[in-house]
Amino acid sequence: MSQSIATINTRLIDSLTQIIISLSEEEYRILIEKIQLSRFNDSQENIQSLKQDIALGIAQLQNGQYTEYDENGLPTLIDSIKARGKERLQGESAE
Repeated sequence: MSQSIATINTRLIDSLTQIIISLSEEEYRILIEKIQLSRFNDSQENIQSLKQDIALGIAQLQNGQYTEYDENGLPTLIDSIKARGKERLQGESAE
């Protein structure tokens, strides 16, 4: 199956290459602008999401919704974070 996907991808890339080569300078410029704008919009969405996460974190701190750790509890926290990360990666690779 992966060979047929590779064939399709090769055909798609060849077709896209031919289309891009055939573009006029103005069409090419517009294409580049649209790609850059799309990347910019994605970045703006990421920034907005981070701002919301930070605001939530600040609210949780102000409301006392946090846990304090000392040098004795940190190794347990770190091990827990590592374990959750590994589980997450295994779940993503299984999909």
